[in-house]
Amino acid sequence: MDIAAFRRHFWHVFNGPKRNAPVDALLDHKAHLSLDLCPDMPGMLSIRKQRLLNLSFSLIPEGQAYFEVGTYMGKSLISAMIHNPVRTVYAAGNFSEFDDNSLETLQENLSRYGMLHRVQFLNADFQKSYTPEFLREPIGLYFYDGAHDLESQYLGIKRVEPYLADEALIFVDDWRHGPDSLSHAKSGTLQAMPESTHQWKLLYELPARYNGDLGMWWNGVGVLSFQREAPMQVAI
Repeated sequence: MDIAAFRRHFWHVFNGPKRNAPVDALLDHKAHLSLDLCPDMPGMLSIRKQRLLNLSFSLIPEGQAYFEVGTYMGKSLISAMIHNPVRTVYAAGNFSEFDDNSLETLQENLSRYGMLHRVQFLNADFQKSYTPEFLREPIGLYFYDGAHDLESQYLGIKRVEPYLADEALIFVDDWRHGPDSLSHAKSGTLQAMPESTHQWKLLYELPARYNGDLGMWWNGVGVLSFQREAPMQVAI
């Protein structure tokens, strides 16, 4: 993933300095539906977050993959892939957090958009997904929306690192911590980053005023970059 190219596109699409300003016109249900990339799909995304995923997926180079942890009913997967070039897509989740979703629901939704065959899905706890048998291509774009307790969030960063492309883009969902969002996404991520021998950067913090903020970034997103450091060469 070309991080510099992403930043240029991001700045243009989201109007740079105003990227975090509320757009309360989007709180109107009809206005929101008119801009939704998959309006018949339930999900936990604002229009801005949909566009962020879609834009970033469009920049994944050939030979790299998209990996999503914590798939709900498929809206984020569809939002990322729709109208974009075909790339390898991995997703993992065990449907343990909500009662209204299941593997069958996810498959039906992906099928309706003709995308079921494009997603390699692991129906299991997300920690079982970080294996070379499952992640066979380097991950250029990683979207973590799995469990947001401190340990899970920390492990979601630590365990993906060996499978990331040498330059990768990472989105951590539910970045906001508040009374209606007891998410440790930010604290767990920031705990893991300094322990790496490679280069991690927090590029943007995309906020929300409350959990489910359609006029901003739903419940916040942390945008990070990863750069793998070359092994040190020892002169003989």
